[in-house]
Amino acid sequence: MKPASFSLPLVQEEEDPVADDLDAEWMGFVTPYLRGVESARNDRIVDDPFAEPLTRKQQPKIQTFVNEGLRKLYLYPENAIALRTRYLDEALHHRNPRILQIVILGAGLDARAYRLGSLRGCHVLEVDQSSAMFEHKASVMKELHAPLVAQNVDCIVSDLAKAGLEANLMGHGFNPTMPTFWAMEGLIACMNRPSIVKLLKTIDYLSAPGSEFWADMPGQTFVDEQEWGGTCNEASLKTAGEHFGRHWTPILTPQTIQAAPVYFVVGKKPIPDAVVVQKMCPGLDFED
Repeated sequence: MKPASFSLPLVQEEEDPVADDLDAEWMGFVTPYLRGVESARNDRIVDDPFAEPLTRKQQPKIQTFVNEGLRKLYLYPENAIALRTRYLDEALHHRNPRILQIVILGAGLDARAYRLGSLRGCHVLEVDQSSAMFEHKASVMKELHAPLVAQNVDCIVSDLAKAGLEANLMGHGFNPTMPTFWAMEGLIACMNRPSIVKLLKTIDYLSAPGSEFWADMPGQTFVDEQEWGGTCNEASLKTAGEHFGRHWTPILTPQTIQAAPVYFVVGKKPIPDAVVVQKMCPGLDFED
């Protein structure tokens, strides 16, 4: 495991479209660790009972990383992860209930298939470039005898910056004629623009009408190397306020002291009128 240091590359070069594998894997442990911190609060807005067990063996290193790195940039990084997690949980809960195909891109140690009642009856496809993360999660869930809430889960090892996502999904039962909910939590900040555009085009191509999409998008100040000195931070919200009963204070950039925003984006692929009239979209029942 990478030593505890706050040195994730902020701006990726063209030949390196996704964060270094070790950095990505390391942050893959930090995110569920912070979910565990949030879940232990009496006033928690996210309850993930699997977050702490999934990171238990790495907690000393993660705590050092958080306290000596993240907290120097923002005192309560768990708030950023809690709000991001809750907004995606809410989007899944409020999606069209006919959508039973869920794709989580950059899944890592995501445990939603084990904890969200809104995924009951769903086929969840988790995609990540690290087979080690999936193996670790499977081992921990087996030790916990954790039952699936989703109908079934497929863990797919795939580099999202390269070709092959379509074939990998199709090889694990993905049905492009059915509407899909696509989740990209904490992923866009780790990719450069050309890779993001290619990935979004693939998602659009694979999405049946009525499909939905969720992503968090950090503002420009989060990718300003002069602001952060070549390091990056978790995405945040730009203005102070209340979210799910939790007060939020924005993260300020260290040089120009300006709020660093992030946007939680929810989208839906339109259903053409002709499709509605002719009822030609498998998986959805429309009224004339």
